[in-house]
Amino acid sequence: FASKPAPRAPRPFALFCASSFLQLSLEHAGLFPSYDLLLLYSRANPQDGLHQILEHFLDNAKLSSNYFITDCEEMLKVAAVIDELPLGLQEKYLFCISPVDMNDDISSQGLVQFAQTYAKKGIVHLREIFTPGTLQVPRTPTALQELESIHKVLELYVWLSFRLEDAFPDRELAASQKAICSMLIEEFLQQYGWQKTKSKRLPNRANSSLLAQRLRRKL
Repeated sequence: FASKPAPRAPRPFALFCASSFLQLSLEHAGLFPSYDLLLLYSRANPQDGLHQILEHFLDNAKLSSNYFITDCEEMLKVAAVIDELPLGLQEKYLFCISPVDMNDDISSQGLVQFAQTYAKKGIVHLREIFTPGTLQVPRTPTALQELESIHKVLELYVWLSFRLEDAFPDRELAASQKAICSMLIEEFLQQYGWQKTKSKRLPNRANSSLLAQRLRRKL
């Protein structure tokens, strides 16, 4: 029989942090349109897509001077792209709040393909656009940027897999490849980063990654 250890008394530092935090006074707070709010708004405008609903909501939201609507520019960009897909409002909202960089071609193409495949098949296998073992240490700044974009796509897949587990079943594979991306990026910085200060050009690498090639070919 093992007795339970007695609970430890709170540490003074923790109490100090908590009491200090509670004493903070916030003058302004940002609000982000939640799914529940947009759902209510959509019921009054059933003919509108998510992009229109979000635009109308942002234009007509009335807040007191203590609140403001947070930046929804990225969300609007995603909504404009996926609004035509046969997805429910909740699914579209999920893709809209996902960690995608719409200013990055490969990242945005990855999101679109994930959404299209999900809408068509209901399941998205990572191997459809990515073959493990093809990642290599970049040798040019351009190749480095592409590898960083691939990292974003893999991160997006992992994020979606936690919210649509059955539809994105390859979380472990995506996570392991994302970790490899990070190591390859770090290796590039260790090997070639110092050359930037000497303005030396790195050797060119003509081969683009398989993931980037497939995304560009499919979209």
